[in-house]
Amino acid sequence: MRTSSKANSSELLEQLEAVDFALVDMILYLDVNPKDSNALTQHDELCEQRKEIRNQLALANGIAFNYESNRKVAWPWGQSPWPW
Repeated sequence: MRTSSKANSSELLEQLEAVDFALVDMILYLDVNPKDSNALTQHDELCEQRKEIRNQLALANGIAFNYESNRKVAWPWGQSPWPW
């Protein structure tokens, strides 16, 4: 990996950490103020920023993220065979 690519990845990771921190703070605020439409709008914007940064990281480094699904349909949880 070239130095400029490493620097770019480090910058993207810092941006991701900052957006994650802001999202946690916004979620805590929305727990207390769930009807604040400005906060809801800001939350949605932060989510979009986070998604964009993650996509850039994935393109640059092939980073895989846990807990994310590309599924378009609901999980058939109750219709799946039970393990017992």
